[in-house]
Amino acid sequence: MPEGPLVRKFHHLISPFVGQQVVKTGGSSKKLQPAGLQSLWLQDTQVHGKKLFLRFDPDEEMEPPGSSPPPEPPQKEAHKEGAVDPKQDGEPSGQKTLDGSSQSAELNPQGEDESECLEGDAPAGDAGRWLRVSFGLFGSVWVNEFSRAKKANKRGDWRDPSPRLVLYFGGGGFLAFYNCQMSWSSSPVVTPACDILSEKFHRGQALEALGQAQPVCYTLLDQRYFSGLGNIIKNEVLYRAGIHPLSLGSVLSAPRREALVDHVVEFSTAWLQGKFQGRPQHTQVYQKDQCPAGHQVMKEAFGPPGGFRRLTWWCPQCQPQLSEEPERRQVS
Repeated sequence: MPEGPLVRKFHHLISPFVGQQVVKTGGSSKKLQPAGLQSLWLQDTQVHGKKLFLRFDPDEEMEPPGSSPPPEPPQKEAHKEGAVDPKQDGEPSGQKTLDGSSQSAELNPQGEDESECLEGDAPAGDAGRWLRVSFGLFGSVWVNEFSRAKKANKRGDWRDPSPRLVLYFGGGGFLAFYNCQMSWSSSPVVTPACDILSEKFHRGQALEALGQAQPVCYTLLDQRYFSGLGNIIKNEVLYRAGIHPLSLGSVLSAPRREALVDHVVEFSTAWLQGKFQGRPQHTQVYQKDQCPAGHQVMKEAFGPPGGFRRLTWWCPQCQPQLSEEPERRQVS
């Protein structure tokens, strides 16, 4: 599924539509009933980790309370505003099809899916309601154009992907949401302290979580501490930190845990900056046969016993596995 940097790009694309009225709807979603959004006003949009939240009200408000300004790009965008293709950012290769037939062998990691149930299937009463959007593996948002098939699916069909939701606005533009789940909530579920791209990201909380006696590759995917961090970021930051994915967090020294959190923030921020500048994200070990040093890269699915597993790429030479004895700092 799209990771934090890409979802923030989606948020940036949607933000110009805030303050406009939905005049027409479409899409294949049966649970949401797109027609129920017609005539509502999009008043706000927020992002947290891998989730988007859109606020709809029945009446226009010139200055909606608590509205969030769109994220400012680090530099002027190189590309025109439009669709974002997850595959340009190193997402698993595959084609978005009508039935989602092209699926990765990877499964959702522990903690990546929200466990809470949001309220209702449609807005009720006069109060504003928040629509939570959770993207699937090849989830995307397209602006003023639709996704087109780039190759045939497994059945040999060239049918274009079907959007789950299409919102046409009074200003003349439209948004198309693909491969996502949507549900209503009375308020957005936002915890900035665990969002890796938030200024309020709590490093201390993340460091404490990394100290657990479990493989660090499990902890990194736990959205309670690293919201927005997905499989690409996990693989890349572990390689950059020189840490084997199955190393127990409890045996890592404090400086190495600090360095790992630094890599999480730096890599995620650089990826986001690249999105705003129209640059693809280049990976060093994710889906690679060799690491930058020329060593063979290993690939295996790791996950907690009885839980979900994710494909993991690592270099045994650059990322040697540690013993279960805690690392000790050398005293010079």
